[in-house]
Amino acid sequence: MDSLLMHILTENDGSKMQNVYTPLSLGVHFGFCVIATALYLTLYYRRGSLHYLLLMFAIDATIITQYWTSSIAITLLAVVEIILIGSTIFFYVKYAKKLKAERALHDAAEKEAEEQAKAAEKAEAEKNKNIVDNAFDD
Repeated sequence: MDSLLMHILTENDGSKMQNVYTPLSLGVHFGFCVIATALYLTLYYRRGSLHYLLLMFAIDATIITQYWTSSIAITLLAVVEIILIGSTIFFYVKYAKKLKAERALHDAAEKEAEEQAKAAEKAEAEKNKNIVDNAFDD
């Protein structure tokens, strides 16, 4: 069974045609994947959103085209890419909504603090005014 699956994934018609699924050479493609992995792992570590990991996996999965170019392998890769990119979009929207809610909460807290500071300043000014007015009442 394993050898049949490997044969299907690596079927070759014997021609020396250029691989149309991988316009980059193996070294350049591998370097791109390494850079993308480092970037998205850093973003995941700093921001903690799952969509960074999903996008990293979608990019890294393209390395499969360097080794397997059968129509079945490409179709499976396309399905996996659609699932990963769809999941990335879903989790990004979820993450963006969370950030928006946090920003709104933070802005509301800042506005509340400003209003409290203004009210305290006004009360202090009123208190000082009363002290001055009471000093001359005698």
